[in-house]
Amino acid sequence: MATGAIRMESTAAHVTKEQVLTGLFRSHCVELVRLAYCLLGDRERAEDAVQEVYLSLFRHWPPRDEASALAYLRAGVINRCRSDQRRLYSARRGQPLLQLSAVGAQAGADAATDVVARDEASRLADQVRGLPRRQREVITCRYYLQLTERETAELLEIGVGSVKRHAHRGLVTLQARLEESR
Repeated sequence: MATGAIRMESTAAHVTKEQVLTGLFRSHCVELVRLAYCLLGDRERAEDAVQEVYLSLFRHWPPRDEASALAYLRAGVINRCRSDQRRLYSARRGQPLLQLSAVGAQAGADAATDVVARDEASRLADQVRGLPRRQREVITCRYYLQLTERETAELLEIGVGSVKRHAHRGLVTLQARLEESR
C-alpha cells in the first residue's frame, strides 16, 4: 500500500512538472526564440537553442519558482547562443558568424511603407550583430526584451554599471553607423 501511495505522489509531481513546463513554454517560447534569433540571426538555430534550454530545465527540475525558471531559460538561451557562435567561428575560421536577415518589422499601411520598415529593421539588425558580443547582448536585453538594467545585469551576470556602459557604447556606435550608412 505504501508503495502505491509513493507512485501516486511521484506521478502527481511529474504531472505538475509537465504542467508548469507547458505553461512556461506557452508563455515564453516565442520571446526566447526572438532573443536567440537576435543573437544568432538564424531562425532554425534559434529554435534549436531554445529547445535545448527547455530540455535542460526539464533535466534540472525543480526550479525555486517560476521567476527563477524564466531567468534560467533566458540565461540558458544566451549561453547556448554564445556556444553556437563559438562553434560556428571555429568551423568557418574568419567568415562572418551571422547570416544577415531582417528582424520582424512592423507591417506598414501599404506595401511601400512595409518595404521601408523591413529595410530599416534589417539595417538595424545588421548593425546590432556587428557590435562586440557584450554590447550586442546588452542592447538586445535592454531594448528588445525591454529588461531593466538590473534584470539585464542579473541575466548576463555583470554589474549594473557594466550594463549602462555597454548600452551607452553600443547605442553611440549604432547611431554613428546608421548615420554613416544614410
